[in-house]
Amino acid sequence: MLNKPKLNYKIAGIDLAGLPTNPTGICIIGEEIFLLTLYEDEEIIKTVNKASPRIVAIDAPLMKKIMVRKVDKILKKYGAIPPTLPSMRTLTERAKRIVNSIESEIIEVFPTASAKIMEIYDKNWQKMAEKIGISVKNKHELDAYIACYTAYLYLNGMAEKIGGKRKVVIPKVF
Repeated sequence: MLNKPKLNYKIAGIDLAGLPTNPTGICIIGEEIFLLTLYEDEEIIKTVNKASPRIVAIDAPLMKKIMVRKVDKILKKYGAIPPTLPSMRTLTERAKRIVNSIESEIIEVFPTASAKIMEIYDKNWQKMAEKIGISVKNKHELDAYIACYTAYLYLNGMAEKIGGKRKVVIPKVF
């Protein structure tokens, strides 16, 4: 089970869907843990900005020009999909629009890699949520929680940026 942080500041995690018709998981951790499923760009941006998090961890490729980065090759061993695939291009374009409107520091994360490194990964998301000890409505909220937790680790020196020029934050080996 992961230590559930209680903070005097807020951090946010976003498991962004490629399309607004699909669910996006949002997690905000401060004194309490809030988990939400949202859809529209505006409601995602408004919710995150209203929370005023110190940092936002987003599960989506963050880049201006869509290409396979050094970090994508590194994360392939954890199951990362190349950002050049059509569905990933859509996700990358949406991420670009959203992060430009978020008023906090932003880091890119990959929750599957984080879960595998922290040795909590399970193909069955319900079992993984149970293992962590959190109640979520869907896999997207779970991934948002793991993204948020990765940001928490990063702020506390227990995660690192990997890759070349464009980096992704993952936990240091537990």
